[in-house]
Amino acid sequence: MAGKRFVAPLLFGIALLFGGRAPAADRGASAEPGMGLAFGAFDTRDSEVAVTHVVLMRIKPTKMYLGASGERATVTFEDGRFYSPNLSPGTYAVNGFFSGNQFFALEKSLRMNTVQVESGRASYAGSYRLQVEKGGLLRRYKGSFERIDAPDAESTLRHSLAAELAGSGWEAALKDAQAPR
Repeated sequence: MAGKRFVAPLLFGIALLFGGRAPAADRGASAEPGMGLAFGAFDTRDSEVAVTHVVLMRIKPTKMYLGASGERATVTFEDGRFYSPNLSPGTYAVNGFFSGNQFFALEKSLRMNTVQVESGRASYAGSYRLQVEKGGLLRRYKGSFERIDAPDAESTLRHSLAAELAGSGWEAALKDAQAPR
């Protein structure tokens, strides 16, 4: 009897370890009617800080948030790519990012970091280079980022995220290339 109690959790742990990732639909990315998706990337190659969560805030029509929370549904990959599914149509700004529990706010104008989210569409929020500097006494790090869009950045991101989100309902929207605005 004691052996069975040990084996069941062990097998469950092995299944989780080798079971791979859950499909996009299981990660909460299933497309909802009337909603849009925003996506982009951070270049973190020269950074000591990893981006664990990107903060998108709706600025038009205005939406109130508590603290620096923004749209908490943003999914951020280890390589810096991010997407935020099922956003209400409107204008959003890349407002900052988290590295673990540490928030880094955007230090430049929000106008340069906005994206128009439309119903049923995937909208490119931009590519950004993350720069990290040692902070003073009260902050361990001081982070900032700048927009570094390259001509092929949007199409490369669309292609990779379409593969990640296969079966979620967002794949077709990501494959429908939009001309940058």
